[in-house]
Amino acid sequence: MFDLDHFKKTNDVFGHPVGDQVLRRFAAVVRKYSRTGVDAFRLGGEEFVLVMSRMTEEKAYDIASKISVAFGTEVVATQLGPLRSTVSGGIGFGGTDGTSLDNVLAEADAALYAAKRAGRNRVVAQNKASKADAPALRSA
Repeated sequence: MFDLDHFKKTNDVFGHPVGDQVLRRFAAVVRKYSRTGVDAFRLGGEEFVLVMSRMTEEKAYDIASKISVAFGTEVVATQLGPLRSTVSGGIGFGGTDGTSLDNVLAEADAALYAAKRAGRNRVVAQNKASKADAPALRSA
């Protein structure tokens, strides 16, 4: 699950047309990482979810981190100057026990809020304590 950082401020300072451009840029970055078994959905506002099938925890974290870093390099031209945005991510995992999508999304949501509390611009896998202290992601 991804949530664009400080998106309300983006809309308030730069206007909704610029906010729409930022959303389209994020969607374009996500599309770059699309492949079989990776489906992306917009939940609403500035929140998105990727559903990744048959993915190891490490690979899911790697993909989410790459999306976050790539989005951080995107620049939207505005009348006030160039705008860069960041995104926070949270990862939830299903299992062979038939975990419901609602439970996986709830876990991802909790991880997303942990990323926000930890300073934003990072990806957290809630069930992996080692990832909870993940540093902010750097742009390429």
